Order: sequence, then structure tokens, then C-alpha cells
Amino acid sequence: MGRPLTGGLSIVFAVFLMAVQDTVIKTMSGDMSLWQLFVLRSPVALVLLSLIALSLPRLSAGKAWRHALMPWALVRSLCVLLMYIFMYLSFPYLKLAEMGAAFYTAPIFTALMSALFLKDRVGLQGWIAVFLGFVGVLVVSKPGTGLFTPAIVLPVIAGFAASVAAVLTRAKLQSADTLGLAVSLNIVLMVMGGLIVLGLRMMNLDPTVVAWQPFMLEDWSPLSAADWRLMPILALLICGISILLPLSYQIAPTVLVAILEYVYLVFGGVLGFLFLNEILDAVSIFGMAILVVAGGLIVFRKQPAPAPPPASSV
Repeated sequence: MGRPLTGGLSIVFAVFLMAVQDTVIKTMSGDMSLWQLFVLRSPVALVLLSLIALSLPRLSAGKAWRHALMPWALVRSLCVLLMYIFMYLSFPYLKLAEMGAAFYTAPIFTALMSALFLKDRVGLQGWIAVFLGFVGVLVVSKPGTGLFTPAIVLPVIAGFAASVAAVLTRAKLQSADTLGLAVSLNIVLMVMGGLIVLGLRMMNLDPTVVAWQPFMLEDWSPLSAADWRLMPILALLICGISILLPLSYQIAPTVLVAILEYVYLVFGGVLGFLFLNEILDAVSIFGMAILVVAGGLIVFRKQPAPAPPPASSV
């Protein structure tokens, strides 16, 4: 099996795992807080990742943990944490596929930041994509109607945070171990989740305030047996996602991986319909299509040819 095919299958499976994870978390969002989920899931994920590292002949668990604690790896993980926060803030207000459509404005942000910090060229096609992305978000959010959804901004911010993480990975972490980045993410989720739980407990918010957004403002809730049984499943999902996403970019062309990420919209739409009773209207589907076109324009924009090497003077 060739590397592009392997990478393509990796990103499709990773995106499927993301859609499954988001569906499960959305169904659980009334039972526990996001921070409680991070605190309970991450230790299981860290054990699983360490076992995976020990099972690989060319990798040690010590190396994975050393790479996990590199400063830039921790900064990247904080960006991913922000991505999750803004993404999950939108859950009470947006359908899963709508959230995914707004989130996948990320390639647009990545192109703009690459132009700013990595000196990549955006070009006319790239700027058209930026405009179409803005139009797509407006269409999905339905401004000026009784169905206007300002929460559409939340997954767009999440997409921006994901783009910062992507640019950091490309600029500072190209040689970092993939398992190390997965370990780093789960360390940050566990530590920050624990700190926020403690902070919320100390603040002792009024129950009426907590009721406004319990998934974000609740500190700790009693869990049912079903919730406990889901923890190992969620740990397996985050392990698969945090390994397969960077792996796919390492072994397959970026264009292929970036386009296949939009399969999330299909998975999100199907899972949302089957398990969350979410039905998309024609306007939302049209806006999502605009966002996919915008992402495609960014991915397939022409890149300048590399500069020829300087002529030898001898």
C-alpha cells in the first residue's frame, strides 16, 4: 500500500473518530463538565499511549514523554485545548455538521498565517477563498432571520486555534515524535482540566449561572455506570485521533489530507441525524458547500516555483 493511500485512509479514519468522539461528548454534555471529562479521560489515554510506545521497536516511552514536554509541543497542546473549548461551547446551539463546517475554515486561517509568518504566498485564489469562507459562515449562521446563530463564531475561533497549532507544528515540530505530541496534548488537557475544576469549585458559582452553560461551568458531577464505561472508549478515540492526524500529514500529500478532512461533514451529518436527531436545512447545506469550496481553493491554490539554486562561480 503506497504512502499517499495509507495517509488518505489514516485521515479518513481519524476524521471518523473525531465525528464519533464529538457525537459521544455532545450526548454526555448534560451529565458532566468538559473539565471533568478531561481529568478522567486523560490518565487512561496516557497509559494507552505509553503502552503503544513500549510496543514499538524503534521508540521508547521515555522518548515520547521527552518530546511531549518540549516547550513548543506544550504551546501547541494549549492551542488544541483552546480549539476544544470553543468547539464544545457551540454544542448547545449548533448541529454537529454545522459546527464542523464552520470549524473547517481552518485551512483559510492556516494559509493566511503561513503567508504572514512562514512567507508562503496566498495569491488571488487564496483571497477569493477567504471571501467565500466569510460568505459561507454568514450563510450557515443565517443573519437577519429568526434562525440567526451567532454561536457560529465559536467553531470559527476553534478553527483559528487549530490553524495556530498546525503552523506551529510545521514551523517548530516537524521532527517531533508523533506519539510525543499525543502525550503532550493529554498532559495539558489533564492538568488544565484539573486546575479549572479546582478554580470553579473555589468560585462556587450560583446554580442559576451554572445552569446557563453546565458543560463549561459545572465543576464536578456524579457519574452513572454508563458514563464510567464510556471513559475507556473516549480515551481510545482521543489516542487514535491524536496519532492519526499528524501521521497522515507526515506520509501523504498535504493537498490530499486537507481535502479528505472535509469528510467530517458527511460523518457529522450522518451521526447527528442517527443519534442526535439533527436535520440540516437546505440553507445550511448550501453554506457548508461554500465553505468546502473555499477550503478547496486554499488547498489547490498555485504555489510559486522554488527559486533556482545560485549559479556556481567556478
